[in-house]
Amino acid sequence: MIISLLKGSCTIKASGKFPERILNIASTSGIFVHTVKRTDENTLTFCVSKKGAQKLLSNPPDAIKLEITDGYGLPFFWQRYKKRSVLFALPLLFICICIAFSCFIWQVDIEGGDKKLQSEVKSTLSAYGVHVGALKHKIDQNDVKRRAIMEIDDLSWLWVDLKGTTAKVKIQKRTRKPSLIKINEPSDVIAMHSGVIEKMQVYCGVPLISEGMTVEKGQIIVTGVFRSENENIPTYYHHASADVTVRLNEKKTVIIPKSVITKTPTGNKKSVYKINFKKNNIKFSLNSGISYTEYDKIEKTLKIPFLPLSFSRVDYLEADVTTKPADTSAEIENRRKAFLKTLEKKKLDVKNLTEEIKESDEALTVTFNAECLVRTDKEIPIEYSEKEGETDGENS
Repeated sequence: MIISLLKGSCTIKASGKFPERILNIASTSGIFVHTVKRTDENTLTFCVSKKGAQKLLSNPPDAIKLEITDGYGLPFFWQRYKKRSVLFALPLLFICICIAFSCFIWQVDIEGGDKKLQSEVKSTLSAYGVHVGALKHKIDQNDVKRRAIMEIDDLSWLWVDLKGTTAKVKIQKRTRKPSLIKINEPSDVIAMHSGVIEKMQVYCGVPLISEGMTVEKGQIIVTGVFRSENENIPTYYHHASADVTVRLNEKKTVIIPKSVITKTPTGNKKSVYKINFKKNNIKFSLNSGISYTEYDKIEKTLKIPFLPLSFSRVDYLEADVTTKPADTSAEIENRRKAFLKTLEKKKLDVKNLTEEIKESDEALTVTFNAECLVRTDKEIPIEYSEKEGETDGENS
């Protein structure tokens, strides 16, 4: 079938006495004949290729009239429309434009990391050729990966995946190890949280507070400075170490409405088309009048590459607004779970959770109070002068 469309096929009508003779002639000449139909005693139709039809028509048998009644396929299509050059030029031009545009990057998506790291990665990749409007074949993915990781300290892994006209960049933030103080360096132990000392185990150093006392964030709990009341005895500096757990309270207040508003689409829709000139911040709208009282708004924007111009379509979907009572118990439970999840991320050990509910005409005000335990000790170096005293390493 495909070969017949490419070479062209004709329907020939043979009329006269004994028209089946033409089939014998075609068979003798090596012409393939198909779809033979007899319309009456002296007429039949059959299909052959365009080349076979020309061969039969050039030397028809006596007393038989041959006539081409129909022709289809690429040769006939070209012969019919060859004078209409625009008809072929426009699709060809469109295909060429699509092929040309597919060679460029028109979108860069970055997955992973935080917003600050994504912004830094985007600017770095742009410097190395991965940006909107860049040629895809000029992007060396391995080279871009190597350079970006070497330049950005907070980046541990990166890969650029080219899919169509989109560059999908996957990144992973580097997890840095906390700086630890050497055991022979003088240090104090400070509190990282404010609260009441629940448990305290001192391994080395002078405790400045004890269990049951209140401590503020940044306050020194255990010091590595050993001073004597005797002025003749020098001050010694040691590496203070301790395990300190504090009890603290975390509080969160949320407002839960007693009723919820729901929107049900009516099926009515109106589209507004806009033309935006970014350079001068000029906008033109067509058919912008909206008669709906309540509606949902959906906007789609098409940006024109290399030009400060964009087209957008805004769909306004009419909706019926209804108000119904809210399931406040379920909402309180959801907020409680979210609060506990937040405390878990802070690495707080929740020992007791209470809630206080105040009711008004329109909403419930819920206050969650969590009593938590958390390890709070942190070792920080002591700045001192060698003339002020000796360290424990020197003393040993």
